[in-house]
Amino acid sequence: MDKNLITGYFDYNATTPISESVAEQMMSSLTLFCNASSSNSAAQKGKSLISSARTNVSEMLGCSPEQIFFTSGGSEANNWAIKGCLLPHGASPGHVISTTIEHPSVLSTLEYLANSFGFDITYLNPRQDGAIAIEDVRSALRSDTQLISVMYANNETGVIQPVEEISTLAQDRNIKFHTDCVQIIGKKSINLHKLGADFASFSAHKFYGPKGIGGLYIKSPETLEPLIHGGGQEMGLRAGTENLLAIAGLAQASKDCVEEVTKWDTHYKECKHHLIKRLNASPFNVLFNGSTSPDKCVSNTINFSIDGVRGEALSAFLDKKYGIVVSIGSACSNNKSKKLSHVLKSMGYSDERIQGALRVSFGRYTTKENIDHFVDRLEQCALKLLDVSMMDA
Repeated sequence: MDKNLITGYFDYNATTPISESVAEQMMSSLTLFCNASSSNSAAQKGKSLISSARTNVSEMLGCSPEQIFFTSGGSEANNWAIKGCLLPHGASPGHVISTTIEHPSVLSTLEYLANSFGFDITYLNPRQDGAIAIEDVRSALRSDTQLISVMYANNETGVIQPVEEISTLAQDRNIKFHTDCVQIIGKKSINLHKLGADFASFSAHKFYGPKGIGGLYIKSPETLEPLIHGGGQEMGLRAGTENLLAIAGLAQASKDCVEEVTKWDTHYKECKHHLIKRLNASPFNVLFNGSTSPDKCVSNTINFSIDGVRGEALSAFLDKKYGIVVSIGSACSNNKSKKLSHVLKSMGYSDERIQGALRVSFGRYTTKENIDHFVDRLEQCALKLLDVSMMDA
């Protein structure tokens, strides 16, 4: 692991480094070259690895192993849940409730289903604190609502959505509920059995596992159509030769998460408190985008704007001069022409504030010394940019 990169890395919501334990587990699995779907004895170790991984993931998510299905990542899982649920209704498309702050893999899938099959989508805007109001979900319900899809925690603001209340609403009305859990896992403990969602997506590289592997929790697997046809893998619901190496990494990452997530969360809270304190003491007008309350958002994420400073310029300056990596607010924006975050836009912020937004997300390798270094360099870069803007004015 490149310690110099980790020191200045504040983009853990985009991806996390592979942990040493995960790397070791993947290395030890390199010799398992046999196709796990084969019927010969050499394939048994691969089958056993997949079974153990499914158990590890189910323990992390609070569900049964038989409800876990491996995919290439969160985007495929989101596509599968939504298309698998709605396409059987293609001949009589109904109503779907989602939000304007979802990941593009959800928004684009819903747009495709609306344009190609005629599903009617209601997109709910969040309040200015970044959370969807449960009253808005209740008001949007219709007799023909077939699916509700709302993420657990937002990738840009870290704000946690009222998924427990939404799940209860959906269950009471026999409506399917999907939640994108990609940004909550590794930050908070969750229990999908208790939550009652029908589908939940996850991705290993958000909690120190490898890229290219994730999965979908399916409450009742017999009710969902496959997205990928052509083989009997994943209990007949997801064709394709199993990626044993990545599954081995996911298995270890899940095991680590079960054992360490409480400690990680405590560490993140300490880092977040320290960062907010430093930002509030800076010589700038710092505006926090979304709630920073510990009980309303994940503990590792802060989205803020510095009045008068463009986030894109500040991010590039930090990267080029000091090797500090943060994300600009437009990282997942659907509004590419104006480079405005669709999440912050839907929260009602001005274009100027959105253009100044930075998302800072840290992880298990972040230290308070790293944060101090970041804020010190942030202040230097922001001052220079403000000086330049004054000269150009």
